[in-house]
Amino acid sequence: MANKTFRFVRATSKLLVDMLDGTHAERVLAQPPAALITGVSKPRLRVDVGQTGFFEKREFEMFREFATATTATYVLRVVAPVNFILHDLSLELEAGTARLATFSGGTPTGVFSETLPYVAANSMTETPPAYAPQLVITAIPTGGSLAGGSAIRVTRVKAADNSTFASSVGSTPDLVAARAPGTYYLTLQLTGAIGVLKGRFEERP
Repeated sequence: MANKTFRFVRATSKLLVDMLDGTHAERVLAQPPAALITGVSKPRLRVDVGQTGFFEKREFEMFREFATATTATYVLRVVAPVNFILHDLSLELEAGTARLATFSGGTPTGVFSETLPYVAANSMTETPPAYAPQLVITAIPTGGSLAGGSAIRVTRVKAADNSTFASSVGSTPDLVAARAPGTYYLTLQLTGAIGVLKGRFEERP
């Protein structure tokens, strides 16, 4: 079949569009893009669990384990040349206490000689190709400090004191936060603490 022209008043005519199912219609009915359809016998809209950034491979996970018998301060620096969304920033403790504070700006003391793992949350081989991360997260392993800056988030966690009943505890992940390009610092103050710091970032170039 093919499109047809139907003349109904003198020189006035109307185009009837071939719908490819044995019928014609006065107008083309919009159809969802093929990439949004799944299923053969019963086509339906594709619904995937996860953010758009996850499937575009722009989400990354950061982590850092720690163990200290005394009091120590660990300073991290996040250099972000692009906008980003912080989906999770949390602490898990097996022992001791920890205080995590996030600052915008500030003057650090010490050498940022450690680069933290910043791992893609989606490493599947399907398209699109891998995205090159732009955030860089480094740390002062020992003896670091931070002066000034504007505190924008604080989290505290304390594990049980009685070792007989000690269990792993964690902070509830903070609400999602969107940040502009810039340099941010995190100070992790530990007292006899054993645990891990974790974060999940989505870059928005």
